[in-house]
Amino acid sequence: MDQYASNFMKTWLYNDIIKVYQRGEILKKNILYFLCPALLMIGIIAFGDSVDLSYKCEELLAKRAEAWNNILVDSYSYSEFYNDMNAIAAGELLKEDLETFIYLRQNPTSMERVLSVKFNDKEIKREKNRAFITGKVIWELEGHFGVEIIENDYNIELERYKRNWYIIKFEPVE
Repeated sequence: MDQYASNFMKTWLYNDIIKVYQRGEILKKNILYFLCPALLMIGIIAFGDSVDLSYKCEELLAKRAEAWNNILVDSYSYSEFYNDMNAIAAGELLKEDLETFIYLRQNPTSMERVLSVKFNDKEIKREKNRAFITGKVIWELEGHFGVEIIENDYNIELERYKRNWYIIKFEPVE
């Protein structure tokens, strides 16, 4: 009888250990199903978008240069320029660009076509929906005497609005 009781106790303990293990596995799965999405949401909230601001800045500068190149086409209208620039710039910079477009249409002058724009950041500071960037802009221009490369340092400010970035300040470093 002792052996029967001993086997019964071993079986009973073994079954309990299996039940506890299975409950633990179920609990682990439930925790993982809850924890993974929670960690993902925390990451998104904490870090916002993970856009490469140097790349975004260069992309916006290239689009802005393309819009300015289009002014050389006679059929390029103010509304087309406005729509193009409205997707690139905002605030005071957008206002200045629109005023400059009107001035250049009324007072034609020769302009150099921008062939390419490269951007090398030196410093990037980000504060919520704004980025303060200092860097070198390398312009490849097509002028009257051939291709010319001009390099200047600029302070550039970007602002994020409704998941899009816009240039709001573009000034040479003095």
